[in-house]
Amino acid sequence: MISSKGFGLITVVIAVAIIVALGGGAYAVTHPEAMHPPMHEGSPAVATTSAEDASAAAAADAKIGIHWSFKDAGEKENIPYTEVSLNGKVVGEYQGSCAEIGASGGIDGKGLVAGELSAVQCYFAGAGDEIGVFANEDGGTEVMVGSLEEPIEGGAGSRGDFKIRTDVKL
Repeated sequence: MISSKGFGLITVVIAVAIIVALGGGAYAVTHPEAMHPPMHEGSPAVATTSAEDASAAAAADAKIGIHWSFKDAGEKENIPYTEVSLNGKVVGEYQGSCAEIGASGGIDGKGLVAGELSAVQCYFAGAGDEIGVFANEDGGTEVMVGSLEEPIEGGAGSRGDFKIRTDVKL
């Protein structure tokens, strides 16, 4: 004799999985913008960590003209400083050495954050600053500066707390 103990539970689990899959498929069909945001001429690309999106961000950099430059700003109290410029306009002087980051680079190896088109990280003695060009909701861009800190004793480091620099425009 065949025992059907547990057969009802398995049937219910399979039925729920099928219903969830059908519901997700129906949502994807009726809301295509959720799967692929519309891109139109003039809208900046949002950078992520995939290689394909990295090349899209690079194309956006060229399209809107993002060009970083660095100049040694000397030392103050034994701390080296670097002058950071964006498209020829000085953004500021930051501690340590500075480098432009890509979609998979940077101090934490995570690349650009959500909405960031291009960025520079300046770092010295466990902390620093990140200067980024971010896409805004109006289709334009904003320059923002955030902080960087390395992890201490197994804890998580920090990266963020970005503030808009209204005095710097592209």
